[in-house]
Amino acid sequence: MTWKDIGDFVKKGAPLLGTALAGPAGGAVGGLVASLFGGEADDPEKVMSLLQSDPEALTKLKELEMKHRERLEELSIEAARVQLEESKAYLADTQSARQRETAIVQATGKKDLNLYILAWVVVGGFFLLTGMMMVIPDLNGSNNAMVNIMFGGLVSGFATVLGYFFGSSKGSTDKTHLLAANNRK
Repeated sequence: MTWKDIGDFVKKGAPLLGTALAGPAGGAVGGLVASLFGGEADDPEKVMSLLQSDPEALTKLKELEMKHRERLEELSIEAARVQLEESKAYLADTQSARQRETAIVQATGKKDLNLYILAWVVVGGFFLLTGMMMVIPDLNGSNNAMVNIMFGGLVSGFATVLGYFFGSSKGSTDKTHLLAANNRK
């Protein structure tokens, strides 16, 4: 049980308080909730049981939310900002990989074959190992830790290859290539 779990539970009656509990400041807000119900700030499970056993819990949570509304709104905004920054970082990483590929094509006039070879090796390895695991019963056992580790790595690599070549920003890359081609004419 975590503060996020409690936040999801509390959102039903006190949405702002629940959002703050489920966010990055969940521990601090959890301490506030715990003190309201006489629980320990470091024990989310005990706080949850206190919430569930108190018939006045919803009223107390609403009062707490109203009393600290301004600070809870600030925490919610901060949590949204952190999430936005994480999304921006992810998109920037994906974009920089595509910009690298575009820059190589513009500089050399050809695609980076290593990228495509690596992608085909990962995809081929994924399907080969998947087929082998389906056909050879001994490979699929729980005592084959190394095969399971390899399979997990290939699954992750396969997902990355699909995301890179067919992900949501693939259309943006195609558009960039078309614009670059039109500018050369």
